[in-house]
Amino acid sequence: MNLPNKLTMLRIFMIPLFILCFYLPSDWVIGSYRGITMQWNYVIAAMIFLLAYVTDTLDGRLARARGLVTDFGKLMDPTADKLLTSAALIMLCRFEVMSWGNSLMPIFTFVIIARELFVSGIRQLAASRGMVIAAKPIGKAKTTVQFIALFVTMICGPFFKAIAVPLDFVLMSIAALLTIWSGIDYTLGAKELFSER
Repeated sequence: MNLPNKLTMLRIFMIPLFILCFYLPSDWVIGSYRGITMQWNYVIAAMIFLLAYVTDTLDGRLARARGLVTDFGKLMDPTADKLLTSAALIMLCRFEVMSWGNSLMPIFTFVIIARELFVSGIRQLAASRGMVIAAKPIGKAKTTVQFIALFVTMICGPFFKAIAVPLDFVLMSIAALLTIWSGIDYTLGAKELFSER
């Protein structure tokens, strides 16, 4: 197994550790402000999430630069990304870390996961017909904003709640809108797949 694939597998193995962070003792606190407790477990989870994102960026660059692109990597790299993002979304639903609008978090989660599953289906259909649908800037922007929104929510959600500035909610809303936009854009780009043959 080459280095990029090892980094991909490392990212997958980091997911259970990431999830475990949310279940660390709730009395392990950094401090409190205006009655809102800042907990270490969310900060640690955010750091693991950041490290996993770095491995995602690194493995892709290494694979392309060294000519180490493999079928295993093509399958497992996006799978690892989806698993990590899904885990983060589900944990944020469960623990209501966002400063405001936690009742909408399940909707954000559904939209983001549904888009990924739908686009994966389109990619499989395209591959079965020998077609390649190139990634577009809106898709890359979606991925970046999703990461920023999830990271900021984990590390700063309680603080934003304390100061009544729901920046994390705004970022998550933008991420959801970009997810919908990129999903529609991707579907329109693959409209030939849906035509009868």
